[in-house]
Amino acid sequence: MKNSLLSLLALVSSLGTPLFAAGDALTLRVAPEREWLVRGASREVLVQVELEGRRPDQPQRTPMNLALVLDRSGSMAGAKLEKARQAACVAIDQLGPDDFVSLIVYDNNAEVLVPSQKLDSRDREAIKRRIERIQPGGGTAIYSGVQLGAQQLRKHLDRERVNRVILLSDGIANVGPSRTSDLTDLGRHLRQDGMSVSTIGLGDDYNEDLMAGLAEASAANYYYVQDSEKLPKIFEDELGSARSIVARSVTIRIQAPKGVRIREILGHPEIACGDNLAEITLPEYFGTLKRRFLARCEVTEGRTESTEVAAVELKYEDSASGKSAQQEQKAVVRFTEETAKSEASIQSEVAKEANVWRNRDAKERALKLAEEGKPQEAAKVIRQQITSYKAAPRSAQAAAVSSDLRALEEDVELLEGGASLPKSRVKQMKAESFQDKNASRAPLSK
Repeated sequence: MKNSLLSLLALVSSLGTPLFAAGDALTLRVAPEREWLVRGASREVLVQVELEGRRPDQPQRTPMNLALVLDRSGSMAGAKLEKARQAACVAIDQLGPDDFVSLIVYDNNAEVLVPSQKLDSRDREAIKRRIERIQPGGGTAIYSGVQLGAQQLRKHLDRERVNRVILLSDGIANVGPSRTSDLTDLGRHLRQDGMSVSTIGLGDDYNEDLMAGLAEASAANYYYVQDSEKLPKIFEDELGSARSIVARSVTIRIQAPKGVRIREILGHPEIACGDNLAEITLPEYFGTLKRRFLARCEVTEGRTESTEVAAVELKYEDSASGKSAQQEQKAVVRFTEETAKSEASIQSEVAKEANVWRNRDAKERALKLAEEGKPQEAAKVIRQQITSYKAAPRSAQAAAVSSDLRALEEDVELLEGGASLPKSRVKQMKAESFQDKNASRAPLSK
């Protein structure tokens, strides 16, 4: 009877059933890619760690400490700047009496137009009038703009607030520190200090690696906006998603037992994996956001019946109560002699997620090759991905990937003909990769 109960508990754990209280801010689910491994064959197995935020019965409005950093370089003249002004006014209208806001503009230099302050009705209208008077200037000093925005945030920096810079740019950084590494380093330092930078790239002439890298390094969102008409909606979405913090100081600890190694967290080379330990940290967790991480594990020692692949521990601070919370789950697999039994035990949702990651990895490798002037090699990578995906069981095929492959087939034709991918397509692909990797709430706006 005891062994039967233990087997049942192991099975429940392996299927990823959440073992948590209904009122928890976060839900942890852990599931291996398959329940059965073939004894003596490949002993690699993916373990999916899924985290989902609670939808509160009465959503609390998290106070904001916001810095709007707007590009007013010469390339913004006309419709772009007009829509940027409208978007900034939308942001001002969404702020409440407990929020702080500042306004920074930059061209060759960065300038504080509105120092960080709370708003009353008179302030709100005065700031909007100030926004409407912004005129285009010269170059693009992105680094200085972000730095100045962060300085304004520091005046009222508070871990109980969302401390965020929203950066808008349509061009290449060409004044001051301008390399992608310069901006990602800045993003990491700001994140360590409790601030983040959401970036909005407008049009097709900005550096998407720089904008995405800055957002990712500081744990925020990256948006690609081809049509300036959509800027006001982007600002509205960004502020809406940033208000719903449900947890802080989130740590996911993945521990493998003796006889199992954690090789990597797919798509996250920045997450260090020892032979048997990986730790993922998230400074904040927003609303009903769902994030998934895939740990590639290798069973190095055989077992007669079953083995624990990974024990996952979640710790966080509930933002509503301020109390610490903890959850734990384990992934367990069993061994069989039957290949068919192993294949039949594949967990379709985990397999689909794995294919999303593989597709993203192939796109990133292809883009890198294309940018290096190797279109034929880039096309080959995409062809291999398309063939591999189509050979996967139908239960493991994800609708999003199937749709994406149709666009990739068109990309292959261009690359095999020796042509370059259009700037808009490159930016779209990189925005899609960012969203896949970071579960960003940013819509892909074209």
